[in-house]
Amino acid sequence: MPTVNFKINSKNYSVDCGAGQEEQILSIASQIDAKAKQLSSMFGDVDSETLLLMVCILTFGDVSKAKAKVAGLEAEVNKLRSEMVDEDALSDLISQLTRKVKSLSVSLSNVDNDSVIDFNR
Repeated sequence: MPTVNFKINSKNYSVDCGAGQEEQILSIASQIDAKAKQLSSMFGDVDSETLLLMVCILTFGDVSKAKAKVAGLEAEVNKLRSEMVDEDALSDLISQLTRKVKSLSVSLSNVDNDSVIDFNR
């Protein structure tokens, strides 16, 4: 099992992980370190435990907002999907209308010219 070493706010940490997860853990640790440094510069000297707790709270706040946004987008996608036209049904409707127009056209072409009113006279 690989071990990943990293620093957060100048403090060394080691974490065991599954094979292939090293880069992901280093990336996450780097983001945590950046947030910890940002908070440390804002609030001054804060103990590591409190600083990491603040990072966790802010991060989970961001995650909650992202989840809510994703849920809203999923709802919008589902609404759009439900409003989508069934292509097969639309094709059938167009075929039916085409047949009716052709039938009407044939009917009109069979009308005796004497029975048609000429409004131009």
